[in-house]
Amino acid sequence: MSITPRSPITPSVPPLSQSRAVKHAGFETSLQQPAVKIVAASVVVLIFLITCILWLGDLFQPDVQSKPTPNQTTAALNKNTQPITPVEAPFNTLSLSQAKEAAQSELGRFVKLQIQLEDQYNVKAWSEQSIQAAKDQALVGDNHFIQDEFTSAIDAYKAAANQLAKLLSHAQEKYAKHLETAAEHVLSLDDQAAVIELTAAKVFKPLNPELLALSKRATQLPKIKDLLLQARNFELTEKYAQALVVYAKVKQLDAQILGLAKNIAAAKKAKERQTVKKLLGEGFKYLEQENFAQARKAFSTILQTDATNTIALAGLEQVSQRHDVAIILDNERSAKEHLANEQWPEAIAAYTAILTLDDNIQLAKNGKLLAQSHARTEKVLTRISAQPSKLSSANLFAQASNIVKDANALKYKGPRLNTLIDSVSKTLALYRDPVLVTLLSDNSTDVVLSNIGKLGTFQSKVLSLRPGEYTIRGSANGCRDIYLTVTVLPGIAPIEVLCRETVR
Repeated sequence: MSITPRSPITPSVPPLSQSRAVKHAGFETSLQQPAVKIVAASVVVLIFLITCILWLGDLFQPDVQSKPTPNQTTAALNKNTQPITPVEAPFNTLSLSQAKEAAQSELGRFVKLQIQLEDQYNVKAWSEQSIQAAKDQALVGDNHFIQDEFTSAIDAYKAAANQLAKLLSHAQEKYAKHLETAAEHVLSLDDQAAVIELTAAKVFKPLNPELLALSKRATQLPKIKDLLLQARNFELTEKYAQALVVYAKVKQLDAQILGLAKNIAAAKKAKERQTVKKLLGEGFKYLEQENFAQARKAFSTILQTDATNTIALAGLEQVSQRHDVAIILDNERSAKEHLANEQWPEAIAAYTAILTLDDNIQLAKNGKLLAQSHARTEKVLTRISAQPSKLSSANLFAQASNIVKDANALKYKGPRLNTLIDSVSKTLALYRDPVLVTLLSDNSTDVVLSNIGKLGTFQSKVLSLRPGEYTIRGSANGCRDIYLTVTVLPGIAPIEVLCRETVR
């Protein structure tokens, strides 16, 4: 059976473990592992199939019992004397390939950890010997790898990677602890302790943005402590507005200072209490001065920030009550002055203002009726004075007499009202007694007198009439009617009633 010799395995020389290029070689090898496994498996199957075919070919060759020629014997001897190349079994080849891949994988882990340490942490400052020892261990793995001693290479690479993993874990833990402690010191305003921890953290990550930001905050601490002291002094002297201004500066420097938000809230609350106290004093002061508008404004301002402030609510109630009372008293006084000055419309308006607050206030209701009665009496007396002739009507005369009587009983009679009462009284006296009136005619004119009726024709007639205005109509055949308006008063001259204008 003929056997195809296996090509000798050429060990690949990996890059130096300490070089950054190893990072790419390791990662590429790791990414290619599935493909390598597939190719290796395919090669093993192919070798196995070829071996089986060759073996079967030898098995089924015919057995020829012929005597070999001398040439054939010589060829056979020469063939038997040629060196035979050793062939490794497929399974062994596959195991070596897998071991190689495992070694490369451990090497990749080492390189990855090395890059992470050197990129993120200042290793030389705190553990240069340890990382060098890990690199030396990786070089041992390189030597085993080159000599195809993959199992030993795996152990060496794994040991080197574990050393770096331990260094990385140590660096992460120490850095995080220093940074956390420094942040606590910054919040508690201990700048000296914060600087110590930050210095220790910088040994591991000197350029880390988080570390730099915390260091900047630490440098602000002396100034912040001075500002906080100023704010506290302002609070002790109840200058809360100034304290809030200082707290705003602190917040601008570092809003994360421990207790800052609580201090600001307390200062704001104290300022509100101070403002409320001041407004309450002003409100009650204005109330005593009967400056109700300003008092209401002060109490209302308090309720805008503290809607349940009982003192402010009570102050507003007093404002309403006392303001209403003041309005009532002021309008009542004004109404009486208007009545005394015979200013009836103004008095009515003052009493109406009182009734606007409460339409059940009796003094306003009575006062308004009184002012209205004075106004009405003056109006009627003025009309009687302007038209006294209407008193010829017995009904109107009686009404006028009653009005004068009521006017004399009015409480507020000034010069104007008294003058009207006197004038109308005299007119009534004049119109009270009948007057003898003589009418002259021609016995042809038919005469009619208002308020009396038809008088007929006559030559002369004497009538007893009440003083006042009368209308006389005269009519005759062939003549145009005549109309006469006369005012009957004592001493009136005879009145001639004749139709002289003939009708064509």
